[in-house]
Amino acid sequence: MKNFLIAFIVFLVWSFFGLWLYSWLQPEDEIAVNNTVKIDEASDTITKTDTELPLNTELPTEAGLDKDSLLLSEKIIDKEGHQGLKAVNEAGDIVLLFPKGITIYKNTDEISIPQEVIDFKYKINTYLVEHPDKELHISALYSATENFETPNFGIKRGNKLKEILTDVGIPSERIVIKPTIKEIDFSAANTYENGFSFSFKPLDEDRIESVRFRIPESKIVYPRFSNTGIMVNENLRNLLDEVKQIVAANPDTEIEVIGHTDNVGNGNDNYYLGLEYARQVRWYLVKKGNLDRKKIRAISKGEEDPIDTNQTVRGRNANRRIEIVFN
Repeated sequence: MKNFLIAFIVFLVWSFFGLWLYSWLQPEDEIAVNNTVKIDEASDTITKTDTELPLNTELPTEAGLDKDSLLLSEKIIDKEGHQGLKAVNEAGDIVLLFPKGITIYKNTDEISIPQEVIDFKYKINTYLVEHPDKELHISALYSATENFETPNFGIKRGNKLKEILTDVGIPSERIVIKPTIKEIDFSAANTYENGFSFSFKPLDEDRIESVRFRIPESKIVYPRFSNTGIMVNENLRNLLDEVKQIVAANPDTEIEVIGHTDNVGNGNDNYYLGLEYARQVRWYLVKKGNLDRKKIRAISKGEEDPIDTNQTVRGRNANRRIEIVFN
């Protein structure tokens, strides 16, 4: 009997050892963590939620984003909780997402656009071209702790961004500025990295009609430039129609035609080149629009007022422009 008990105990010990060894040699269950992004529209914040998925499970796609976009959305949330620049549709789904935000500065309307998101204006323009029934709303933040200004810094910052967007061809009437007051945690350098967000809303035809003939502050146009001067294109013809409508509705309107150039060549030569371009556009408006030439003045800023970098072809093309200012 004693020998039987000893043998039984030895059997149990080896059985447990064998089971442990077997489980130790087996591969662990293939489990991966899929970090997804959840948007709280009420607080306008982005949080991460962790769910366990088998490694062979397809990553989910949300709001039209592909897998790469979802991975990008994980990266834009840093350890301090900052979020990048995003645009959503009326349902709150993310349409565009960028790794960094646009920086604002306390007590000033200056803004700074990181190189990583510089293409946001072209992507927004493309979306609006593809969705003619939509308009863009710009949420521009400002804080009650900032100096009191009229209009407030939200409106001023929004107008700065609106100028950038209209410069790439987005009609100003399809851009709505929404100043948003919020407690802002400015950095020690008085900066905040997420001063703007975008949303696409259904086009408000009644609002557009109400501002159709309102005098705009300014307008950027890109005629066709050549070595021999300005060549008429659709942009210039559209400008002529708009100016005629504005002058017809507001006969006392005075107009400045300002020529801008890139920085290629001599600064003095660029000044006169800009002036020549402005004079040619002025002549076109007067002759083709039958407008009073005494109320249209041609001036030049040459290379002094760039709106983009002169280090790239695209930037130089953006800087070679005609600006129309209505007074």
